[in-house]
Amino acid sequence: MKQFYFLPVFFLFGLTGFSQSLKELYNKSVLAYQDKNYADFLQYSRQLDSLRPSHPTYSYNLACAFALNGKTDEAVLGLKKCLLMNNTVSFEAENDLTNIKNTDQYQSLIDLKSTLGNPVMTSVKETVLSEKDLHPEGLLYLQKTKLWLVASVRNRKIVSFEKSSGKCSDWFTDSGLYSVMALKADEKEKILWVTSSVMPEMKGFAKSLEGKSEILKIDIKTRKLLKRFPLDGNHVLGDLVVDNKGNVYVSDSGEAVIFKIANDKLNIWIDLKKEAYNLQGLTFNDDGSELFIADYLKGILKINVKNPQQRHWLKFPENSTVKGIDGLLCYKKSLIAIHNGVKPIRIMKYSLNDKNEISDSVILDHNRPEFNEPALGTISGSKLYFFSNAPWTAYDKNGDLNETIIEFPALYSNQLP
Repeated sequence: MKQFYFLPVFFLFGLTGFSQSLKELYNKSVLAYQDKNYADFLQYSRQLDSLRPSHPTYSYNLACAFALNGKTDEAVLGLKKCLLMNNTVSFEAENDLTNIKNTDQYQSLIDLKSTLGNPVMTSVKETVLSEKDLHPEGLLYLQKTKLWLVASVRNRKIVSFEKSSGKCSDWFTDSGLYSVMALKADEKEKILWVTSSVMPEMKGFAKSLEGKSEILKIDIKTRKLLKRFPLDGNHVLGDLVVDNKGNVYVSDSGEAVIFKIANDKLNIWIDLKKEAYNLQGLTFNDDGSELFIADYLKGILKINVKNPQQRHWLKFPENSTVKGIDGLLCYKKSLIAIHNGVKPIRIMKYSLNDKNEISDSVILDHNRPEFNEPALGTISGSKLYFFSNAPWTAYDKNGDLNETIIEFPALYSNQLP
């Protein structure tokens, strides 16, 4: 075993006690492994994997635990899951896998690792923005006014830009604005809805601000702020959608809840803390009857809008991973998912059948060296647009951005099939 270390998970869970129980379980698994009590090691590893799915250490250790207990099929499936999340996993030299290395299933893992290194390039670069430290997140094209808008995490504002030249201009600024995350307009493109959360990467960050978020309602024509919907506590509002009645649904990765704004009132629509971990992008199906929401660890949850108790997690196709979905969009009976929490980064198209279940998948982009954490995207006409290089990895521990190692924001498009 080469992965006995404990990764902090406090940022993923609102309750410190839950994180503490994970740590205790993990320590028990370490002791069982060191004592060569592999039956208990498997038991604890299973519990850890169920409590915190898609964890790089827990998932890998579970695969090794299966191998040590003579469960070859389960070990191979576990390693396959790890590879699909991260194709750099160095399992070839792992002594705990010795008893499965001469099997055909093990050779299939070697072949899969090689395949996962192959690039797929179907998106093309459209333009490069003029503001290097912008740190783009949400993206929106307003069809009626032919206006491109982008949210800035670093500079706490909304920027418009010319797609032909990439020239940026401030479109909305406010002294009380936090990092701007998502941008969506109502059906008539009269109102712009915005999520804004305190992030360590924003200019002017202070510990006293942590957990604060707000949703903004802005008049698109006048650019005037019509209303603020503030939230205190452990909130990070990542994405939002607007239905055809003007109701707004907002994902919160800090508390794993979905908020709803109806008649200018903000309330919790669904509390998912018992079944979700890190909520990200959300989108309606074609007729608005169902809402899909991405969880960074578990995949995609489908929710009946009229009866939210009718919901379940979608089953993913073979050779795909549920992990790391940030942006999520619906397009012609398919879901477009931006997986930036995996290695390599990939953009996927998941086809939906008549029951809005995933029936097939197609890779749009995969293992492109110029892609460094694309986040949220938007669809205009039949094209997907997204920024390929949000600089999340270029900040130091103090939240300072190293501009010498980043590129100007690059806008890409993909002609969707």
